[in-house]
Amino acid sequence: MKITTDAISQFVNLRDSITIEREQLITRLREIDAALGAMGFRRLESYYGPRQYQPRAHNKLSLKEAVLKVIEGKSLTKHEILDAVLALGYTFSTDDPLNSLGVVLYGKKPKFKNDHGRFSL
Repeated sequence: MKITTDAISQFVNLRDSITIEREQLITRLREIDAALGAMGFRRLESYYGPRQYQPRAHNKLSLKEAVLKVIEGKSLTKHEILDAVLALGYTFSTDDPLNSLGVVLYGKKPKFKNDHGRFSL
């Protein structure tokens, strides 16, 4: 089977365009990771190199104490509580902070009231 110069040229052009698109996506993923990192999230998987070690966070308050502080006298959604806890400076050591928050909110002590997705004491 004879491969034409045109087919080779098409292959090279396609490979080059895919490589450029890949580099653009990697750059965008790094920007997203930086933005999420500033909000206390850690990246889930590395698409562009070895995963870096991230030490466990040391917070002045426990997550439960932080939730109690932000929810006091208010009725907030899970996402509003997460934003408020992050605003307090709480740093999560997990890849899924909403899951950790759910453990506290749906736990038995203290028992939070859940009124259509809004939590209060």
